[in-house]
Amino acid sequence: MPWASREMIDVGSLSWADLRRGYVTQFHIVGALMMREMRTRFGNRQFGYAWALIEPLIQIGILVFIFRMLGRRPPLGTSFEAFFLNGFVPYSLFNQISLRSAQAIVANRALLALPPVRNMDTVWARIILEAATGTVSLILLMAIFGYFGVPIVPNDLLQYVLGLASAISLGAGIGVFNASMSSIWNIWPTIYSWFARLQYFLCGVFFLPDFMPPTVRSTLAYNPLAHCLMWIREGFYSGYESIILDKYYPITFAIIAAILGMTIERVFRRQVEQL
Repeated sequence: MPWASREMIDVGSLSWADLRRGYVTQFHIVGALMMREMRTRFGNRQFGYAWALIEPLIQIGILVFIFRMLGRRPPLGTSFEAFFLNGFVPYSLFNQISLRSAQAIVANRALLALPPVRNMDTVWARIILEAATGTVSLILLMAIFGYFGVPIVPNDLLQYVLGLASAISLGAGIGVFNASMSSIWNIWPTIYSWFARLQYFLCGVFFLPDFMPPTVRSTLAYNPLAHCLMWIREGFYSGYESIILDKYYPITFAIIAAILGMTIERVFRRQVEQL
């Protein structure tokens, strides 16, 4: 069949050297796309990079001010700063990855005319950039808070890192799905952005799902991001064990979302490239 030579690859004819060259090429492509994304998002001014640190600092400051004015006490520990740091920053990290990835294919459509560049290359470039930016922001915020005496050392570092990794993975999986959906349905980014705003109130940024009434708690348990935040706080606070945390749930959700996204991208690749 005439299309077979274009679409099918004789895997048996590939050597390890061929595969290695292919991976190295894709690595360089994704790296170049990341550099382009950095210049596009942050510009050449240092303030652009600083805003990634200033924005969560302002948000946490507002939350601390409001809850102290209301006379509340932290649901865990003795510091509002530490509680919100481990709630808002992972939420923001997930949000930035999943939202900014949504427009990756559409925004870089002109680059897809270059033979080596694939749709998913643009998506992975944004995912890696946002994950790295958010992780560095979290580390710097922890250093700033620690300097002012806020407890920032996790009780169980391994579980803390795994919880953070689950939030990044979830953002990446949903980001792949969003990018694929956005490439075939223009209104999808708007729909998802409204859902992302609701996540601020539903994932546990300023509360613990465990302390909610049973009906509310069982409903929140369907939210994979809530499990990521509970996992992070389990690793941070000594003696805290969530009664509804399922560590496999956000990872499974991320894998399914990524598989669906890559399947959609593969099925509609021709239509997207012809737009």
